[in-house]
Amino acid sequence: MVLFKGHWNLVSVTLCIALIRRASSAASAPVIDLGYAKYQGFYNDTFDLQVYKGVRFAAPPKRWQLPEAPEREDDSVIQATEEPPSCPQSPLASPSPDSFNFTAKGQEDCLFLNVFKPANKTKLPVMVWIHGGGYGTGQAKSFDSSWVSRTAGNGFMWVQIQYRLGAFGFASSAEIARFGVPNAGLHDVRFALEWVQKYIHQFGGDPDQVTLAGQSAGGGAAMLMAMANGGTEGTRLFKRVLTSSSYLPTQWKYDDMQPSQSYYSLAARAGCLDASVTQNSSVFECLRSVDSFKLQEASARTSVASKLGQWAFIPVTDGTLIRERPTQQLLHGKVNGESMLTGNNANEARNFVIQDIKTEADFKAMIRLDYPLLSAENISAIMELYKIPETITAESLKFDSNGLAPPYATAVSHLAAGWMQAARNLYAETTFVCTSYWLAAAYADTINPNAAGKKSWRYQYSTPDAIHGADRPPLVTDPDGPGGKARQGLQAGFPEDVWQLHRQGGPECLPE
Repeated sequence: MVLFKGHWNLVSVTLCIALIRRASSAASAPVIDLGYAKYQGFYNDTFDLQVYKGVRFAAPPKRWQLPEAPEREDDSVIQATEEPPSCPQSPLASPSPDSFNFTAKGQEDCLFLNVFKPANKTKLPVMVWIHGGGYGTGQAKSFDSSWVSRTAGNGFMWVQIQYRLGAFGFASSAEIARFGVPNAGLHDVRFALEWVQKYIHQFGGDPDQVTLAGQSAGGGAAMLMAMANGGTEGTRLFKRVLTSSSYLPTQWKYDDMQPSQSYYSLAARAGCLDASVTQNSSVFECLRSVDSFKLQEASARTSVASKLGQWAFIPVTDGTLIRERPTQQLLHGKVNGESMLTGNNANEARNFVIQDIKTEADFKAMIRLDYPLLSAENISAIMELYKIPETITAESLKFDSNGLAPPYATAVSHLAAGWMQAARNLYAETTFVCTSYWLAAAYADTINPNAAGKKSWRYQYSTPDAIHGADRPPLVTDPDGPGGKARQGLQAGFPEDVWQLHRQGGPECLPE
């Protein structure tokens, strides 16, 4: 009995020591003094990381104005241990927008970032991650970099940023251009990159070794940062770019019909088109002063009522930060940074198009709805490119093509066949696939005379089902779990035998 009691006493002491050490370890994460605020993170002993969550990189934003530097806090130390509040969310268009129930309330004061830094290391390369979500949803916490950091030997640090979304980040019109700025969310991304240049060395990062990365809309934002200011900035903010399934919706001019319609739909839902309101102030002034949650709901409802597979509020060509459409600027190789790794998944568009396209007429109707500015000649050319053999119908056997003999993936996959497959191919190629080819070409000196000294690599992730976003889970999960070899390869830095590298070729990725 005495031995038994002694055994439990020993266990108690051991547990007590372990808890004390854990608490001490967490408390010993260095305090970082940024001048305007002091932050203390926590130590993650599972991954040997010092983690700082909810670090402010900009002041509470003013609606549709440029981000500003944070104001100085008092001298107290802020515990950087909790996820930052998410920005207001505006979801993907819905087939039944009238039944949409708005519940996801964000916070306009949301310009924060998270830092994951391997302990006891300095001068680390920095990966800045931009979350996806169609420029309408998402937050910094959507990507946990712990597994990929450890698999890569904790040889780099990770910064996850947030930016204004939906109408708050991407509403655009002549009024916004006159009294504020279009693409406010992109200015947030750029401001975060400037913050990294100024402050990341205090966390142990090397500002001269920054890689900008993102998936879906995050990849699209990374692409637009590569194009920022006409691609004249060189490596001032980053050296390398890594984009996964870069999202490129139709990019309108800031005051074109489509963004203007979304702006006034937003105003109507927010009560800013009422005569009693507009007789004393402009629509813009009303939108600037309307209650935050009312504006959030108006933004969300405008988005879910937009075209299926799209969001209402997306980046525009504003003439200053974003001067051209990617289809124009990338093909001339006018880009920032010195190298690019870009790619897409094999079946990107399963969840982005109408699901009952069975005939050629259905396919043509989708084209006219989604791409209203196409001419009759454009549509005829598309119909010829995406023509489905008469032997393939929606009811045909579904399987992945071997790429060597018909039927090819243009007509059938293990997810769809016939005109349904053609519709998915069209959306995937115009929105994700061609984007990656254009990005790779922009940095390939064998293709582009303006790319002297630059390098690019292109990949396709084809592990079934390879739908949009399928290449993200392997980066954020245990590499020793199911599918471990693929996970290890991806997390260890994308060795060349994993990638399908391309310098030219691909689908009919033609300029608009």
